[in-house]
Amino acid sequence: MFNMLITCYLFLGGAGAGALTVMGALECVNAQQRFGDCPAETSTVSRRRRIRQAFTLPDEFFSRGWSFCFVALATGMLCLFADLGRPDRIINLLLSPELSAIAVGSYALVLSLACSGAFALASLLETPRISPRVIRVLAALSIAFGIATMAYTGVLLQSMASILFWQTPLLPIIFVLSSFSCGIALLLFSTSFVEARYSFVRPIVWLCRADSIAIVLEAAFLAAYLAWGFNAEGTRLAVEALVAGDLRWLFWAGLVVCGLAVPFALERFVTHGNYRTQLLWIGTFLLAGGFVLRYCIVGTADYDVTQMPDLLYGLAF
Repeated sequence: MFNMLITCYLFLGGAGAGALTVMGALECVNAQQRFGDCPAETSTVSRRRRIRQAFTLPDEFFSRGWSFCFVALATGMLCLFADLGRPDRIINLLLSPELSAIAVGSYALVLSLACSGAFALASLLETPRISPRVIRVLAALSIAFGIATMAYTGVLLQSMASILFWQTPLLPIIFVLSSFSCGIALLLFSTSFVEARYSFVRPIVWLCRADSIAIVLEAAFLAAYLAWGFNAEGTRLAVEALVAGDLRWLFWAGLVVCGLAVPFALERFVTHGNYRTQLLWIGTFLLAGGFVLRYCIVGTADYDVTQMPDLLYGLAF
C-alpha cells in the first residue's frame, strides 16, 4: 500500500520530530546559561543551578544537534514530496478550510521544520545574544510541534480505515515512543562529533536513561499491540506475518534485538573514556530499529484480511 518513500518519511519525520522535542527541552534548561547573565548566588538560584548543571551542554552540541534535526525533517519532507509527485498537493492541503488529522499533521511538520531551521541558523551563524525568554518560547513551541508530528506519523496509518491491523490507538503511542527514542539517537550520534573543552558525560547519561525508559515502554506497548492483533477479528494474519511469517527475521532480529535489546544493554555501560564510540553504536542501533519498526508495520498491510477478498468474504459469513 505504501512505498519505500512513505516508509522513509515516517521514519525521518518521526526521528526529526523526536530530536526537535528533546532539543527544545534542552534549550529551555540551557537558555539562561547560553543567552543570559548568571544571577547572584542564592539558595534558590543555587538549587536551580545544580539542576541545570546536570543537563549543561556546550554550544557545539546544539549546533550539531539542530543541524541533524533539521536535515532529518527536511529529508523526510522531500520523501513526502517525491511520493506525491506534485508539491502543489501539499500547498492545497495546507490551504484547505477543512480541518483533518492529515492537515494538522502537515501543519505540524512544516512548523517543526521552521523551528528547527531557526535554531540551526542561529547556532551556525553565532548570532548575538537573544533573550532567554524568547529562546524558551520558541523551545516550548518546538516541543509542542515535535510531539504533534511524532503522533501524526502514527495517526496517518491509523486513519487508513482499509487496514484493520492499524485501527488501534496503540499504534500512534508506539510511533511516538519510537520517534522519541530515534530523536535521542540522532542527538547521541551528533554528540560523537562534538569537540568540547570540558566533559559533558553527565547529561548524556541522563539522555541514555530517558531513552531506556522509552525503550521499555515501547516494548510493552508493542507486546500489547501484538496481543490485541492476535485476538482481534481479521488481524491475526498480520501478527503471524510479524512473529512467525515472512517478516519474522526483520521483526525479531532487526527490531527486537538490534533496535531494542542491544541499545538498552549498551546504555547501561556508557563510560567516560570511550563514550563517543559507544554513542555511535547506540545511535546506529536505535535508528536501525526505528526504521525496521516502520517497515514491518507498513509491510503488514499485505497480510491484512481486507487485502484478501476471499478471506474477507469467508470472515463475513
